[in-house]
Amino acid sequence: MPQFDPISGREAEPADPLASSRPAWHNAAPSVELATALFEIEERGTDALDDYALVELVAAAQRLSSWAHHLAASAAGALSDRESMEPPAAGMVTRSLTAERLAGEEVAMRLGWTPRAGQRLVEEGRHYRTHLVETGEALRRGDIDPSKAKALRETLADVPWQLGLGVQEIVLPHAPRRTPAQLARDARAALVDLDPHEAQERRERATKDRYLSPPKPLPDGMAGMWLRTTALDAKALWDAVDAGARAARSAGDPRTLEQLRADLLVERSLHEARCSDPLANRPRAGSPGSRCRTAVRVDVRVLVPLATVVGTSEDPGFLEGYGTIDPEHARALARGGTWRRLVTDPTTGTVLDVGRTRYTPPADMSEFVRFRDLECVHPGCSASAWTCELDHTVPFRPNSLEGGATSVDNLAPLSKGCHQLKTHGGFTVRRSGFGEYEWRTPTGHVYRAPVRSAIGSLDGRNMIHPHRHELEEISPPRPPTGGNPPRALGPRQDDRAGDDDAEPPDSEEPPPF
Repeated sequence: MPQFDPISGREAEPADPLASSRPAWHNAAPSVELATALFEIEERGTDALDDYALVELVAAAQRLSSWAHHLAASAAGALSDRESMEPPAAGMVTRSLTAERLAGEEVAMRLGWTPRAGQRLVEEGRHYRTHLVETGEALRRGDIDPSKAKALRETLADVPWQLGLGVQEIVLPHAPRRTPAQLARDARAALVDLDPHEAQERRERATKDRYLSPPKPLPDGMAGMWLRTTALDAKALWDAVDAGARAARSAGDPRTLEQLRADLLVERSLHEARCSDPLANRPRAGSPGSRCRTAVRVDVRVLVPLATVVGTSEDPGFLEGYGTIDPEHARALARGGTWRRLVTDPTTGTVLDVGRTRYTPPADMSEFVRFRDLECVHPGCSASAWTCELDHTVPFRPNSLEGGATSVDNLAPLSKGCHQLKTHGGFTVRRSGFGEYEWRTPTGHVYRAPVRSAIGSLDGRNMIHPHRHELEEISPPRPPTGGNPPRALGPRQDDRAGDDDAEPPDSEEPPPF
């Protein structure tokens, strides 16, 4: 008996799914039968499918993917309800160490995600049991995909649940044929239509969440940043930069508009201080009056093998906050820096252990540990070691043989949040060997996380650290052409650190800058 296809409006004869232009599974909901049919196709190959069936294969596979994502989120949410996710020392910690966060850490370590991404999955699963149940059901049926579900979650975040239910009722029937951006726009419009006064209050509250994300490494020595600000300011900023770029282009500048926009924004941000800035108006020593241009000092840590600088090796360098850079780039950055010599050899006098009588490590020991590990040693955290706290992996016990010493072998950089997780969240960490840390979670999982060290083993290699690049009206001194670089003061050491969980939002497009 022919079957009517409600999408194409044609009759679909039940036939071999590998040969029919209107396969029997083309509109099937996620199920064992659908998974079996797609598995058979994958086993046999797609050569027997015509063009129509290939498109339907993509759609069917996506429906299964949506179902699987809903299942993963639901399981992550359920994990946060388990007793093992209750902080062992809940009375001693801040409100940020919640069951949702601990469950997110478990998921993140298992999947190789950032802690924040794991926590988002946990929160997503919990939301599908409450105010976003209709969105979750649409995802489970395969009517929408995870990116569309994410658009609705973000738009309806912090919205009263009654209002959120009304928005979902309006937009979900049309969601299968809307892009994520269109769906988010539909939801925003529905929010205003349903409750204009609430929309105004949310906008006023949202202005407090302005931020600029840390650089997100991109391929080929590039990085992206994400700015969250008011819609009016964002539009005004874009118009100003765009107008400047077009003016420069019209005046004959050979750069593209895209290049000019990026360059103008960076140049204005780094080199043009506002006259209203007190620092900008502060007179320079020995000079009367105020200045609307002021020096901008930026500390940039670049690690470069000495042999690379002098040209006898092509070993790569390391840019803090980004990662490995090619040798020529490393040499170019090194030429403009103030230099410090770091020799990774115990015979140089580097302090490696101050025993159990002193909790705070001396400056050179702190410097050594940070250069050794470069980043937070949590498997999914990329916070710079210079923004991290230095943790005693074996707890420090003064004048006790049972406690851990203040030594390079017992110190590790942990961001503030990861340090809290290890101290109060039921996670344990130990250094299992040079360049590797072992983490144990409350559920019994064990992960060994290698660190991305810039200095490798203590083998006596010389690394030079042209750490400080000064963007000033007076050019910085150039390094010497030969011999050992002169010793300069290192950057200010601060054992206090903020958590580096902030991340730019996931997007189909790169961040604006």
